[in-house]
Amino acid sequence: MARRGGKLSENPVDRLKQINYYEEQRNLKPGQCNKYLHAVIDPDFLQGQHGAEVLSKLNELNLKYEIEQQLAPRVITFYRATQQILTQQGTMTDRTADQKFFIHLLLGEEFVRHVKEQSLLSTIEQLRDLYPGRTISLLVFGLVGYCRDNRGCVGRKDTEMALTEVQLFAGCSHQLVETAEEVGNFVAQLGKSIAELPYKQQQQKKYSQEQLYLGNEKKGCVRVDGTSGLHQLYQNQLIKIPSVTLEVAEAIISVYPSLSQLIDGFRFASNAPNLLADIPIRRAGGPITSSIRRIGPELSKKIYLLYSSTDPKQEL
Repeated sequence: MARRGGKLSENPVDRLKQINYYEEQRNLKPGQCNKYLHAVIDPDFLQGQHGAEVLSKLNELNLKYEIEQQLAPRVITFYRATQQILTQQGTMTDRTADQKFFIHLLLGEEFVRHVKEQSLLSTIEQLRDLYPGRTISLLVFGLVGYCRDNRGCVGRKDTEMALTEVQLFAGCSHQLVETAEEVGNFVAQLGKSIAELPYKQQQQKKYSQEQLYLGNEKKGCVRVDGTSGLHQLYQNQLIKIPSVTLEVAEAIISVYPSLSQLIDGFRFASNAPNLLADIPIRRAGGPITSSIRRIGPELSKKIYLLYSSTDPKQEL
């Protein structure tokens, strides 16, 4: 019996380790990892119309949730569960791990009161003490609506100052939302991001170790294996330049088949900005005639500046 990545060992313990490794890697992937993240929701968080939206959005993403009283009201914490792990004794056991992020919901009226009393920072610090080592995401719900109904209740300057304080001194990010749907979206998006975090960290570590800077897991990316795919990647890169059509890109590639050759051409040309100006452009793969279009000096200069300028503020 063989699995992706190699044959399974005949030794029972090693075989279980290999199976466990394959399962862990599969469960890390986006879409699959959602099934193993659990949101633990304080009942007070769900009070109001936004409660149904939160549960609906979590269900849409296959994120599991549990409703339990938390250490503080209107808090959502997260933990990750994996199916099983193999112990040193060769037995399998369940595993859960608390996640370092949690959400605290403040209603607009409460937020205004904290701003007036200059107590927002102390409130966030108390939360941080209750959940040591975790990062707080403050969700302020209905602030604009409350201020609209209670004009003059709090100034914009005071509001921004309070939010800046908690960000600087407590490492607390914040989000201002006005609708129940926005509350649900925020909880679901944060949950999805937490679920995918181990996979993204693994990919980042892989690319860093192997000195890879281009991934091919997104739609529209070009897969490069050795030298295979470099031509397509080079062509796609040229097409991203404003005014460079597929026909223009093919014309440049016909003279400079690789990016390194194009850069060397610019480097050693006596009149580098006009290097590409006289290259003829075939129309839809037709024959080159005396009336054929050419790349021209303006576009040639633009491409030259893109690949040669060291000025970060250079405009094309």
